[in-house]
Amino acid sequence: AVVSTQSTGDMSTELCESFSHVNQLVETLSSEITAMSDSCRSMTSQLSNARQQMQGLLEKTSKIKRESASVEMKREVISAFISRYHVSPSEAAILSHADALDPNFFQVFGRVKTIHQDCKILLQAHQTTGLQIMENMANMQDTAFQTLYKWTQNECRHLTVDVPEPPPSLKQAFLMLQDREHLYDATLEELGKVRRAALLRMFINSLTRGGPGGNPKPIELSSHDPIRYGGDMLAWLHQSIASERDFLLSLLPSPDSVLKVLCQITEGVCRTLKIRVEQIINNTEECITLLQICNIIQFYLSTIKPFLSDTAPLIELIVKLSVQCSKQFKQHVTLYISRLSDRNDLPTPDLLPTLAFQEALHLLKVILNTHDVSVVPEVSPTESMTQLLEVVVSPIVTLCTLSASQLEVVETAVYLINILSCVYNVLAMYENTDSKLTVLQCKIDEELETLTNLQYDHMMKITSIPPSDMINPDRLSTVASKLDQALCNSEVLWLQQCTKLTSLKHRNGVWRGAAEQFVLLYSSLVTSPHNTGILVKSPDQISQLLK
Repeated sequence: AVVSTQSTGDMSTELCESFSHVNQLVETLSSEITAMSDSCRSMTSQLSNARQQMQGLLEKTSKIKRESASVEMKREVISAFISRYHVSPSEAAILSHADALDPNFFQVFGRVKTIHQDCKILLQAHQTTGLQIMENMANMQDTAFQTLYKWTQNECRHLTVDVPEPPPSLKQAFLMLQDREHLYDATLEELGKVRRAALLRMFINSLTRGGPGGNPKPIELSSHDPIRYGGDMLAWLHQSIASERDFLLSLLPSPDSVLKVLCQITEGVCRTLKIRVEQIINNTEECITLLQICNIIQFYLSTIKPFLSDTAPLIELIVKLSVQCSKQFKQHVTLYISRLSDRNDLPTPDLLPTLAFQEALHLLKVILNTHDVSVVPEVSPTESMTQLLEVVVSPIVTLCTLSASQLEVVETAVYLINILSCVYNVLAMYENTDSKLTVLQCKIDEELETLTNLQYDHMMKITSIPPSDMINPDRLSTVASKLDQALCNSEVLWLQQCTKLTSLKHRNGVWRGAAEQFVLLYSSLVTSPHNTGILVKSPDQISQLLK
């Protein structure tokens, strides 16, 4: 029992020792767990503190992000504003260099104008800023316009060669200068002044020196030939004006500007042209040559006129020269016919045209032939011919009338009919003479009527037909006797002068008209109460016998 008790005690001791070791381990574990718990609480506390600190940091970060976005937006707005409404100093410097135009000048100038226009929109929201920018842009534009004006003036002064080749930027310069009317007009004036001097120099060279190497020859070498001399001068001007116009069209922005400058350019040659053409007109005495010169002047007037205005000095000069030449032509025609009239050629006994009239008629034919081949586009052929005939035909008709002044009435009628018929036949060969032909026909008809009445009076005289209040049987017996004699020899019924009519148609017309009147008178005699079988022939028989 003692052994068992001892054994139990030993086992308890061993068990206690064993549990003591376990207890130590448990206590160690408990202390570690306690330490871990303390560490976790410490970490939890630290995390809580960190969370609180992080929340403030996140709020600051969010605020900074919002502020950054706002700043970026403002930066973009400012950048866009500057790019739209600001000109850099380097760009502003480009606008002020007048010696040589920078290639970027027009680009910068255009941008300044755009900014100035855009400021009108800016004024709606930011009036002060808009006004300041507008003022700055206006100042820059003034500077740019002055720079452009000086450069353009300088370039224009170099356009003195015969066929100028302006720089491409010059046309753009004129286009932009239109916004400053006074600068634009002054530049056009300078361009016109330079080209005016150049055209005058070229014109004088063509007159006196000719082309390069003497080809073509100087125009003044043909001064002995007035037609060629005047035609060559006007032809040269026409060609040069067309070239100047093409040059201006390639340079200036508007047709009105081209017209204005071209009128100024061509004014320079007026005095030189006037002196020479007036010399041609005044030194020419031949009517045909003067007419040809008139046609040349009128032709080139119609070809040059479309290039210039009606008030252009050159057009006004050519019009005056045309009027002067026409006046000179009319005076020479009148003088020529007056000289023919002074010869006092009397009509020949056969009442045919006199030698003076034949010369005047020859002049008329040559003038009409000359006019027929002329080409004046602006003047209607009818109007031109009417004016010409008024100058030539009227003096010829006057010459005819004067030459017949010493003739008897019947001879005058026959002579004028022959003369006027010659003029009529000449005019009938040409177009657009209808108006004058009508006038001549009326004059011929008047003379034919006079001659018909004279022929009728002669027939009454030959047959002794008395007035209506003196009819009696004895008178009727005499009429019957003389009428039978006249009808047997009808030549006695003819007025001797009527046989001198050159036109068979006119002779027959006069006879027929007088015969009709005579038959009517004879009819009244036949039906008269005094006719008691004395007049045995009927009016129809008399009419047949007189045919």
